[in-house]
Amino acid sequence: MPGTKRGRAKSAQSDIPPLPSGSPDKLMGELARRGPYPVMRGDLGVVGMPGQIFTPATGRKLPAVAVAHTWLADSSRYRDLLYHLASWGFVTVAPDSNSGLMASDTGLAIDLRAALDVVTNIPLGFGAVTVDADRLGLVGHGFGASAAVIAASDQSLGGHLAPDVAGVAALLPAPTTSVLLPAAALVEAPGLIVCGAGEFETVDSNALALAQAYGGDVALRTIPLGNARDLLERRTAKVFLGRNGSDRALHGLIRAVCTGFLLHTVAGEADFAGFADPAEEIGKLHLVDLDDPPAIEIDPISRLLGAKPKKRRTKTG
Repeated sequence: MPGTKRGRAKSAQSDIPPLPSGSPDKLMGELARRGPYPVMRGDLGVVGMPGQIFTPATGRKLPAVAVAHTWLADSSRYRDLLYHLASWGFVTVAPDSNSGLMASDTGLAIDLRAALDVVTNIPLGFGAVTVDADRLGLVGHGFGASAAVIAASDQSLGGHLAPDVAGVAALLPAPTTSVLLPAAALVEAPGLIVCGAGEFETVDSNALALAQAYGGDVALRTIPLGNARDLLERRTAKVFLGRNGSDRALHGLIRAVCTGFLLHTVAGEADFAGFADPAEEIGKLHLVDLDDPPAIEIDPISRLLGAKPKKRRTKTG
């Protein structure tokens, strides 16, 4: 696959167990759980940028990903996802800018690039953690998925040159502005797009159009249930029971497939190549054929007004 590199990051911790191996189907359950790395959390405010950063406790030349929030949200709604990615060896940074009503997809894209610049050029964890500038990735949810794609495009944004990213994950993407699709055509890194079944082309989902416009190799996968809001975490009393308030099944599927994809494309782990293969079927996630997508059973406006697809009758006898 273009943009992938072989060889695991060298870590200062010699007691980190080896990564699991097997087919993507077998790996999904393991990747849905926390990884082997102890995790530290930091605040981007010390460098003048609101947001959070999660890193493995130690490690030299680690891979890094910048994560973009959806509309009217911020990094606090993704704490467990950020922690999860760090536990699998990624320096994970999430800017909190453009979280208001008039948020800009291009503005958030610029801040994603700036966030990667920060973690690439500044030692973290009192010097115990550094980032490999050749192993960078982008992840976005909803509105943030558009920002991640724009950030990965081969064009200058607000004085920030295009980063050399190795993988882009767009989770439950939502339409934003006319800038998006032309920018998507300028992305060369492998891409993963995940959306709900039957939600790949609706008023609040542009997954199919985004995948068809995408310049690099891309896999569009659908999950059986859930929508974009179900991925958001909520701090409630249940947090003491280990629950983050998001839909558990949806969260587990998305963080597993996203982690596997990033381990291959960004971290360079060859054993996870199936997660980035546009022809590989993975467990409960259905692969969409971009040249022959499924027919839409109900038009976007009717769906927005609450209409449901008709149930199919089966013939008996």
